[in-house]
Amino acid sequence: MKFFLPVLIAILSAALGIFYIYTGVDKHFLSPSFIFPLNSTVPQAYRTLVGILYNSGFTKIVGGIEIAAGLMLIVPKTRPLGIVVILPVIITIFLLHALLDNRIDELIEAGIPLAATLLIFAYHQKNWKAIIAR
Repeated sequence: MKFFLPVLIAILSAALGIFYIYTGVDKHFLSPSFIFPLNSTVPQAYRTLVGILYNSGFTKIVGGIEIAAGLMLIVPKTRPLGIVVILPVIITIFLLHALLDNRIDELIEAGIPLAATLLIFAYHQKNWKAIIAR
């Protein structure tokens, strides 16, 4: 078990790092416009909020944070810092889906990275105890 958990955390961190880099790049380059189709089942409040966030450039800032945190998650020495950087972002994304979006598939898609991020955060609890104790 002492060997399995660090390897699992390393693989999970690398996968999350790649995922966050991809979603960050997607916000900058791959999705040039964000328009919901007219027959969309997405609630109007969620469509309005996402449209405002996209048009204001806020999603590009979030994308930059995701890219930086993803790179930090891949490198073992910077992994705890990457988790601290990305945790508020993924919690916010999850809460937006939980409170404004009625699509369960989107909630699951946001919940899986949140659960993995929380697992990595919990694994590095010794780092947080050392920082807080000072």
